[in-house]
Amino acid sequence: MSVNILYCEGGKNSPDIRVLLNILSGICTVKPAGSKYGLDRQIVFIKQENLLPSSVVAALKDRDFDSDVSPPVNSPRNWLARVHSQNIQVGWSWERKEIENYLIDPEIVSRALGSKAPPLEDYRTALEESAKNIADYTAARIALSLSRQRLLPLNNCWGNMGGQHPFPDRLAESDCRVGITDVVRQYEQAQIIREDDVLNSFEQLLSVCRVGGVRFQNFLTFFSGKDLLCGMRSALIGWGLGEPFVFRERIVKGIENSTEDISSWIPEWTQLRQVVQNFSP
Repeated sequence: MSVNILYCEGGKNSPDIRVLLNILSGICTVKPAGSKYGLDRQIVFIKQENLLPSSVVAALKDRDFDSDVSPPVNSPRNWLARVHSQNIQVGWSWERKEIENYLIDPEIVSRALGSKAPPLEDYRTALEESAKNIADYTAARIALSLSRQRLLPLNNCWGNMGGQHPFPDRLAESDCRVGITDVVRQYEQAQIIREDDVLNSFEQLLSVCRVGGVRFQNFLTFFSGKDLLCGMRSALIGWGLGEPFVFRERIVKGIENSTEDISSWIPEWTQLRQVVQNFSP
């Protein structure tokens, strides 16, 4: 049985929606759901109350930062909700952290931009340099995310808000310690968490996020795609491709304008089509 309606995290003109409309073309309707928080309960409610009796409904969300460092298998991850002591599948999460992790993939950049794409090896080098530069910041963001108390928001990023995504100017380990301390002290106004606990987690994560670590080895899965994008700013401008989020828009438009089956561009997109088509609620 195929999903008829797939709710997706993000707004109606978000890159998530626009890319999914192409990946899942001819299979189902894709609808924006805004925030992922509470989305699983909305899907459960729709199912339990039989609000859309002629439709099979599911949802797709970002993966975000978690403790699972198992190697990627190029498939979306099952998203389960606990209902009356049972696990009910409400949909999937991306295997990579967020949509930008796919949009900056060298394979996608090459296919979406065609002759306007930067030299592939130069692009790969710039992408890896970005990963090296944001490794400590990524460890800090993961440490904060894993310290979040359930149902209480905790910022896991900081920095210049001038663009579409906060990103710090200083990324050294010492700068990240200051950033963690500032976030925790603000958070303690609502919920007590130990600064030392977060910093200890940060220290443990440094080795897995730095060159050679298991997260770094698959940085397109475990790092933030938005951070990687921001980290390539100088290279992107140097290639005449604009600011990071101008570049992202170029990629999305390249996907929308492609005459190819874009679901074939990377294995996880192919697999997403298959699981949506073969979903058994």
